[in-house]
Amino acid sequence: MEAPTAIKLIDITPDGEFRIPDRAMNVLQEIGDKRVAPIVIAGPWRSGKSFLANRLLGQMKGFAIGSTVKACTKGVWMWNQPVKLPNEDGYGLILDAEGLNSTERSTNTDTKLFALSILLSSLFVYNSRGHITETSIEDLSVVINLTQHIHVKKTDSESGLDFHKYFPTFCWVLRDFSLDLKKKSPRDYLEDNLKPQTAMDEEGLRKNAIRQTITGFFQERDCFTLVRPVNDEAKIAHIEDMQYGDLRPEFTKACDVLIHRMLSRARVKTVRGVALTASMFMGLALEYIQSLNDHETPTILTALERVLLDEARKNTESLFESFSGKLEERAPPSSMPMEEEDLTSIIDQCKLETSGELIRKLHELCSPNDLVDNYSKFDARLKIEVEKARESNLGYSEESCRAVLQELTEKMTLPKIQGIADVKPTLMLEFTGEWSRLIDDYYAHAKGPAKDQVLADFVKNRVLTSLGELLKDIIDVYSESESRLQLTISELQGSEKKWRTLFENNERILGERTREKDELMAKNSELELRDDQLQRDLKARENDLKSLKSFQEMEMANLRQLNENILREKTLIIDDLNKKLTSMTNKLDDIEGENQKLQNENIRNAAQLKSHSKLIEQSLGESKKKSKSAQQQNVISTLYKNIKSGLDEFKLLLSEVDDAAKQKKLILELQKEVNDKEFAANKKVLELSLIHISEPTRLGMISYAVFCLKKKKKKKK
Repeated sequence: MEAPTAIKLIDITPDGEFRIPDRAMNVLQEIGDKRVAPIVIAGPWRSGKSFLANRLLGQMKGFAIGSTVKACTKGVWMWNQPVKLPNEDGYGLILDAEGLNSTERSTNTDTKLFALSILLSSLFVYNSRGHITETSIEDLSVVINLTQHIHVKKTDSESGLDFHKYFPTFCWVLRDFSLDLKKKSPRDYLEDNLKPQTAMDEEGLRKNAIRQTITGFFQERDCFTLVRPVNDEAKIAHIEDMQYGDLRPEFTKACDVLIHRMLSRARVKTVRGVALTASMFMGLALEYIQSLNDHETPTILTALERVLLDEARKNTESLFESFSGKLEERAPPSSMPMEEEDLTSIIDQCKLETSGELIRKLHELCSPNDLVDNYSKFDARLKIEVEKARESNLGYSEESCRAVLQELTEKMTLPKIQGIADVKPTLMLEFTGEWSRLIDDYYAHAKGPAKDQVLADFVKNRVLTSLGELLKDIIDVYSESESRLQLTISELQGSEKKWRTLFENNERILGERTREKDELMAKNSELELRDDQLQRDLKARENDLKSLKSFQEMEMANLRQLNENILREKTLIIDDLNKKLTSMTNKLDDIEGENQKLQNENIRNAAQLKSHSKLIEQSLGESKKKSKSAQQQNVISTLYKNIKSGLDEFKLLLSEVDDAAKQKKLILELQKEVNDKEFAANKKVLELSLIHISEPTRLGMISYAVFCLKKKKKKKK
């Protein structure tokens, strides 16, 4: 869609003919199936209609606003992008109509343009300046002539009594309004001015007729008043260049209320209960314009009927194309062949989706008879399309099934008859089994409606032919085998005598072999008796041997047990002696340590005593020389006693050293005695040997063995 802008919807040529430019038709076709509510803003020229249209779009610029005395809007202009309605499932088309009563248009053109605006709109906004006066009523005199330019039905005369059913909501907007309504609403103000006035002259009666026509044609009507947007007259001419917020607050407030109410009250255009889409709106406009250009009176119902029929045709065509597209999408050639049930399911689903939508749309557009007629044509076209799809699927199925049969036939291994040995009882079972497997594999891979017919043709041609070839081979083999059998019978008859002679010789040889066999069997019986006796003797000897072996094993076990007991006792004695020896050794080590300490200490003491003795002797010598008093003699006596006591202790230490040496000697002797006892204990182990004594007997030359234990003799070294 192109950028938002105003485009011309209805153009008026210099010759006074109406037309819809291609650009406008393209825009309406793009809007397509969206339901529309055309909002037409009309009124005297230079009254500010385009500004009001721009405000419906929420902007200051869009539709051109003139600043000169010349009319700016020519024909009817439309905003190329619809406006979403707040309270309706539809879109508003904003239309700006050319001003009435301009010096450049005739009254006839104004009337036709006014009629088009009325017929095409669902909300007709009449924009004028000032108050409602006789002059403003006079400006609406064009409505009186509508009965001459609009018909509801094709009749010779039109009273206009039914116009209100097809006419839009009428909204009169009074611009630059300055009256004080004194708590009266604008709607009440409008209704007061549309009441017939007391008048007896022709002019007064004509204006009352205008009032009655407005109230009769527009039964839904309203009125709004707007103050002057700015006080500066110079700014009025270029109001589109101003910011909306720079306008008078009382103006913008009232204008916002007006725009909100206009969009809220706009309803989708309906004619006889049929909601118009953008494409239907364009068709209706073309029908009205064609009638005006042909100098005919536009007939609402006739034009609507043509539009509805055309819309029904378009919907039918569109849904047929939708059906074809869905069928091709869900059953494309790449997915064929498919089973007939699957194709039928797809076709039924496509028909259900499109047929239901078509019936719903035709119900809105057509009468019951037209609906049945249109649906019948639609269904006939669907059958042709479905038949094409089925034929295409059948062709793909035939081609695919033949290819499957060709591939399976090449892989078949039919039984071959090369000789009489190949003619087995199971031959026909193998033949039919191979074909049955082919048919099973065929049905596992074949698809489409042609698989049964293709297989039937194949069985008729190939299977029967193959069976005939097999039977012919069997007959040929049997014929050849019969000839060979006759030849074999002749050869057997010629060889019968040879076989009889050979049989007699074999009988004779068999008799001789029988006699030899009897003799051998007698000898064999004798040998068996001798063998049985030998077996019994052998078993007896084996039993004796087992008994002796058992006795030997028992005696050896007893000897081993005796030796183990002796060894265990000896081990216990040795362990006990070792423990005692270890204890005594430890004590001896302790005694030797103490002895060594004592010896070292005694040696030191002896040395000290010797040195003290010498000192004492010297002291005594000197003492004898120096003093021979009684006191000195006592000291000397005490000193000698001490010396003697020290010598006695020294002798005692020496005697302890001698005792330790004796103990050590005693321990060594004890250790030697232990070793001797261990050696003697080892010598007490019994030394025995096993001897064998055997005695011969007379029974069967069998000898009995006796085993005994004997003490070994000591070898002299």
